[in-house]
Amino acid sequence: MKPMMSDEEDVFLVLRRVLETMAPLKEKDWLEMRPHLRKEAYGKGEVVLEAGQLAGRFWFVAQGLMRNVYTTPDGREFNKSFIDAPGFCGAMTELVHGMPSRFSIQALEPTIALSIPIKWYREACDTNVTFDRLARAQAQYLALKKEDREAELLLDDATTRYQQFQKEYPSLEQRIPAYHIAAYMGITEVALSRLKRKLKSQESGES
Repeated sequence: MKPMMSDEEDVFLVLRRVLETMAPLKEKDWLEMRPHLRKEAYGKGEVVLEAGQLAGRFWFVAQGLMRNVYTTPDGREFNKSFIDAPGFCGAMTELVHGMPSRFSIQALEPTIALSIPIKWYREACDTNVTFDRLARAQAQYLALKKEDREAELLLDDATTRYQQFQKEYPSLEQRIPAYHIAAYMGITEVALSRLKRKLKSQESGES
């Protein structure tokens, strides 16, 4: 894991570079946005947002790792997604409809993020074409990612889902416990262990 950022401006520079890959960002647009950003640091295991709550903001993860997690009434956890830096994190239900999130957000590593107020962002999207383009680009990305994730869970077997996890998150297997991967795949940790032994045996047989 990379050392935590110490220079505050580095965090803002990471966000600006990401935004510039999504849509043309003029200096005046950045100067409009910059005063509304707040740097936040979270410790490993810290809950950033509890399910059922309104945050009033969403986050840009500049360094570290977060997860979106659903928890059933009996305490079972299902990882919706992982947000590895750099990336955006938050509840679309609140951003679009002003409704509380049904999932929680938790930092899995020491994490540095920039929080972005939802109220300001909505107003900026209504009045500034750049922010409207950024919002549409992010919405399209999330919609495609959601569609792919649904197809995996409904159509693919556990082996294919595991291989897709490795492809999408190439560094995470060395950074998080196996039970987090199992909770993402929708299987038990025991089943994941068996699957990994099977794949390792197949690889050994081929070599």
